[in-house]
Amino acid sequence: MTTTTDRPGLQGISHLGLTVVDLDRALDFWCGVMGFRLVIRTEEYCMVWHPAATLAIGLTTHVGAAVGPFDEHHAGLDHLALAVGSVELLRAWSARFAELGLTHSEIAETEAGHHLNVRAPDDIAVELFVLGPVFATSVLGLDADLAKEAVAVAGTHR
Repeated sequence: MTTTTDRPGLQGISHLGLTVVDLDRALDFWCGVMGFRLVIRTEEYCMVWHPAATLAIGLTTHVGAAVGPFDEHHAGLDHLALAVGSVELLRAWSARFAELGLTHSEIAETEAGHHLNVRAPDDIAVELFVLGPVFATSVLGLDADLAKEAVAVAGTHR
């Protein structure tokens, strides 16, 4: 068994890679709806970047061999959760999705925080999430100051 001191460190998520059927449709969602910006594009692959979230997402068609739709009931990715800084911002996202005619859930509150779900192209499950302060301290074990920062930054890394 490996002890904690034997493990090399991690700094956070570098990027996510998602398989998509239609690259243009995926770009419309990630850039047009979610506010990412295109940084690399080829015929079958692109990388989008969201500076505020310090998150990159690679989108690939696997040389046109990708088939859909996504299904979280198979082994692998269940959903992609993106951090949002407040419930008010979550409400703004809900209004934006409604304005754009995107089907989305109601905002739900759980012990962990507040959740809003939407589907990206190819039916990829995307959750927008606001970390709850009680969950941050009692379950994640963050001290009060760190919990406030984690809730405010909503889990993004730098």
